[in-house]
Amino acid sequence: MSPSSHSVFPLIFILALLFPLIGMTQTNKPGTKEETKSRKQLNREKMEEDRIARWDFGINFGTYFSNKYTANYYNGSAGNVNTINYVMTNYYWYQEIKQLLNAADTVIIEGLPTNMHYHVALTGGLFFRYNFTSLWGIFLEVDYAQLNTDGEFTANIDPATYLTEPNLQLFSIHGREQRVNLDLGVHRRFPVYRKKMNLFAQAGLNINYCQVMKNYINFYDKEYSIINIYGNQNYIPNTNLQENQTYQNGFGYGLYAGGGMGFIFSRQIGLELGGYLHYITVNLEGYNQFRPFGGVYLRFVLNNFINREEE
Repeated sequence: MSPSSHSVFPLIFILALLFPLIGMTQTNKPGTKEETKSRKQLNREKMEEDRIARWDFGINFGTYFSNKYTANYYNGSAGNVNTINYVMTNYYWYQEIKQLLNAADTVIIEGLPTNMHYHVALTGGLFFRYNFTSLWGIFLEVDYAQLNTDGEFTANIDPATYLTEPNLQLFSIHGREQRVNLDLGVHRRFPVYRKKMNLFAQAGLNINYCQVMKNYINFYDKEYSIINIYGNQNYIPNTNLQENQTYQNGFGYGLYAGGGMGFIFSRQIGLELGGYLHYITVNLEGYNQFRPFGGVYLRFVLNNFINREEE
């Protein structure tokens, strides 16, 4: 073998070792097809993360805790719009009640409830939010609830003039109303974990609508409404009395504050757990001072519900 052959083999061996490295260098060289594709993919993923869900739509389910202050609107006292005396001073209703109670002489109302309260009510409603940024937004929420309150009053049946135990019995009085709360305010998020979990706070204004549905008393199984639906007419059985549409309703207003925790399961679906406090006036005659009310809720959220995403 010639000396030139010996010099060629080492050169071929070195080139064989360097060829893969040269290929790798060419593959990672800026501007190559593979590098450009990888960078585009990263940019696309980054844009997906940074996009903001501008419009959110939610459905609320929760419980409402109404202040007992307005519940006394339904206790039948003389200073209220609806009174027990409205029933007891009607001759025909009074005779019916005496017969129901087996009273030989008189039935006298001696004690009315003064500390009525509402039962915890279920609420449902809709929620809309527009997000200016990933942290700030404005919201509009509308919730509906039916409120019930129940109490007891005392009736003295055939009170005796001599020294005997009085025949005192307890009977029930009830109020039923419906209430709508509309809240408008600002929403602020506080990210906790990889945009999948956040804390939030809300504050704003409240407008509420309240309507009395029923206010009545029971003597055993017999129900008597204490809402005056006959105006200046006295109830007379078996006559064509004209009933009047009696509306006991009105709008109130006040302040709203709340907060909670949000979970984002995907770019379309989320869940929020929260609570709120109202400091409002409810427009029930004689009971329209400002009082605190509150509630808790579970909200199912649909993000980008109008199919619009912006950066």
